[in-house]
Amino acid sequence: MKLKAGTTVAIVLIFGALAYGAGQFVTNLTPYVSFQEAKAGKDRVFQVMGPLDRSQPITYTGVLNFTIKEEKTGQTLPVRFKKSKPANFDQATQVTAIGSWNGEYFEARKLLVKCPSKYEEEVKAD
Repeated sequence: MKLKAGTTVAIVLIFGALAYGAGQFVTNLTPYVSFQEAKAGKDRVFQVMGPLDRSQPITYTGVLNFTIKEEKTGQTLPVRFKKSKPANFDQATQVTAIGSWNGEYFEARKLLVKCPSKYEEEVKAD
């Protein structure tokens, strides 16, 4: 069976688009890593997660600067976020930062903020 040139080109384009899409999907996967791994993988995009270290200053003057703490090791990681401060950031109990280490701080491209749920049962004092 012989394929027409137009059919062959269409098949090649379809497979090329599928391969490109699969490559983009894999590229956009950002693994969770330890603070140490994030610092070692300079310029690679990772997700790091930890509670806010409220013993360190949290500043926002157009750029949000804060520190998160790794629960397992107790290590801290300075984070910088150059976009608007998330509305619920001040109530955050945990932050996931997606970005990369630049040698000084973790430069976050995205922030995911976990806050205490308003649906959790209040602790009653006896």
